[in-house]
Amino acid sequence: MSVTMIQETYPESPLRIGDDNQHVLIAKMSLNAISVNYPAIPRISPVNSLFDENMETAVKEFQNIFNFPVTGIIDMATWVQIGTIYASVIRLAELSPRGVLVGDVIEDITETEEGVEVLPRVQMVQFFLNVLSAYYDSIPAVDIDGILGPETRNAIIEFQKTMGLPATGLIDEETWTAMYNSVLGILRALPPAAIELPSLLYPNVLFSEGSERPGVFIIQEILAYISTVVPEIPYVQPDGTFGPETTAAVTAFQRAYGLEANGIVDEETWNKMITVYRQLRFGNTTSPSPNTDAS
Repeated sequence: MSVTMIQETYPESPLRIGDDNQHVLIAKMSLNAISVNYPAIPRISPVNSLFDENMETAVKEFQNIFNFPVTGIIDMATWVQIGTIYASVIRLAELSPRGVLVGDVIEDITETEEGVEVLPRVQMVQFFLNVLSAYYDSIPAVDIDGILGPETRNAIIEFQKTMGLPATGLIDEETWTAMYNSVLGILRALPPAAIELPSLLYPNVLFSEGSERPGVFIIQEILAYISTVVPEIPYVQPDGTFGPETTAAVTAFQRAYGLEANGIVDEETWNKMITVYRQLRFGNTTSPSPNTDAS
């Protein structure tokens, strides 16, 4: 969204304590999303349309971080900056040029009969919910079984309530955007050794340079950890984008473990990465030699 478009959404007058309108709600939700990447900004609760003291505190911290006069009042300049930063935070989560974040997930989830089929993408959502449960008391942890059962539905609903989203229990685009963005902000701040990835099933997607999917972030986290044990594999910074550094790390992994070294993560490479990661992370931490079987 351009600055001009953000300016056009500005209310008729500055927002301050006591105001109660839809613009306040929009600002609250934006600040809460921004706070994932800027943890000094306190999360605002409850997420409603009333400008209260909690919101004033968050606005002041936002203004302090971005070198605005610390007034606690959302004037035009603060409104535009909130909109600009919010847009940049959301872009971190984009998985296609059209910004359709949910395409790889909701087609498998929203139309799936509850508790019937094990799905890799449901596993991904369950892993994300468990990450969030460590930071939000309102979000319960769930079993990562790939089955969309009542427990997972309930956790999705609690996530939606926490984020001020419609409590549908469905992973729609708005929910997936908020979930992926929140988890990305958390995991990027943690070292690989502080993260424990589950044994995720292959999501039936070929990952290669240029890919931008949640699975890319998982691949990068796996390789980042393995690189701390296996020196032949270069470290890659997890950011959700499959760039040249990720290609180099994947190629090095494939070469080290006797796979075709093409830099593409297919089912064979994915499964081997999961096996090696879990062996090194939770079992034998001896560095396997290149071109040897680590299974």
